[in-house]
Amino acid sequence: MEIKKDSMTPKERMKTLSKGEPVDRIPCTPMMGVTLASFIGKTTYEYYHNADVTAELEIALFKKFRHDSVGVGVSLREIAEAMGTKIIYPENSISYVDKPAIKDINDVSKLSPADPYKDGKLPVRLKAVKMVNDALGKEVNVSFSIPAPFTTASDLLGTENFLKAVLKYPKKVHELLDIVTESNFKIIDIIANMGIGFGMCDPVSSSSIISKRLYEKFSMPYVKKCVDRMREKSGMGTSMHVCGKSKEIWNSLIQTGITTLSIDNTEDLEKAKKAVGDKVCLVGNVSPVDAVRYGTYDDVVRESKLCIKKAYNNPKGFVLSTGCQIPINSPIENIQALMDTARSFGSYPVKPDLL
Repeated sequence: MEIKKDSMTPKERMKTLSKGEPVDRIPCTPMMGVTLASFIGKTTYEYYHNADVTAELEIALFKKFRHDSVGVGVSLREIAEAMGTKIIYPENSISYVDKPAIKDINDVSKLSPADPYKDGKLPVRLKAVKMVNDALGKEVNVSFSIPAPFTTASDLLGTENFLKAVLKYPKKVHELLDIVTESNFKIIDIIANMGIGFGMCDPVSSSSIISKRLYEKFSMPYVKKCVDRMREKSGMGTSMHVCGKSKEIWNSLIQTGITTLSIDNTEDLEKAKKAVGDKVCLVGNVSPVDAVRYGTYDDVVRESKLCIKKAYNNPKGFVLSTGCQIPINSPIENIQALMDTARSFGSYPVKPDLL
């Protein structure tokens, strides 16, 4: 496999791609972040708590891989934490909920929107993303990711209690989602003023957890409010990642106004291309576990090429990535394999005979 040298910066590449024009190679954005803390000899605990460590990691990863988007963001549980949920941060593992902010949906009136400058880890995230943008913003697009309101709400009440409340107390659930959305708005306004782009993630809206009907009633309206706010304040589009199954809600996701859709490896890129590829840029979806964590360099190359073959001709563009976040202890050479594969095809759009 011949690995060709980049002739564009990541920022130039993505700007050109957004215009529908050819670029020097297939864009590639592995989902990294906190799980790669050991790359700079740090723990996940240090990443979560120290903005300097967060920024150091993101800068080091970019210097290593020169991938096409650098991200800092609020982890799935940190807006909930800022609103009162207690989170456990293990020394070297992913954070998890210890005690939800409220036990009963009828206590929703006790909650208030978070203050991004004071509450929880939000000030740490804001400091980190500014540091990363100052260091790398001329070369690569920097984005800030936040969980969608539905996912945050589940951590404020506890997922099981929240899903029960969705069915039993819909008015109270909407009240909760309104408060969470106000928290998101506060963050969005600050990030927009920095000139930084946006991403969203919404694992609890997965079709593995809720039906399309419930998604459209309880999650979709609040995602749309956030996407509208992002566009209003920044003029930028929004990417969305839904973990697990999402095929049932692809068209609903498009209606929220997102411009980029990241597909988990449990779904098929070719089906996504046929269903919504004329409306959004597709991102994905090499298996982060089977290929990147436990596979070989050649396994990652093989699966990357399969993803490219399925989505290289997506009408709104394609970005090679992992189907979800790369796990802790994944071999660095397997992440390199993803980047090497993207660089092996030459210019993008890819010539079909190379496939």
